Amino acid sequence: MAGIGLDAEKDSKVLSFETKCREGEAQTLSLVVQGKKVTYRGPADMRSLLESRGENTLYANVRINGEVLNRRDFENIPIAEGDEIDILYFMGGGIVQPD
Repeated sequence: MAGIGLDAEKDSKVLSFETKCREGEAQTLSLVVQGKKVTYRGPADMRSLLESRGENTLYANVRINGEVLNRRDFENIPIAEGDEIDILYFMGGGIVQPD
């Protein structure tokens, strides 16, 4: 079951997505996600990390260690200890003209 908890020893968030893991696939990684240190437990690929956070993988744009990823490749992009990950959503908009 996906969930977020608190790691009392390190006082950091713990992201868990172990239900998708088969035996031996789950890993525990220390990451920086959105500028905050987190401990992630689950498959070491970008799609699984995003799903554990409840992110919409159809619309999310991701930058890992400064490199922007192609969302079609999320499940093929490995994540590793110490990775810095930013999740971005771009919004359309315009200028409102005063009356």
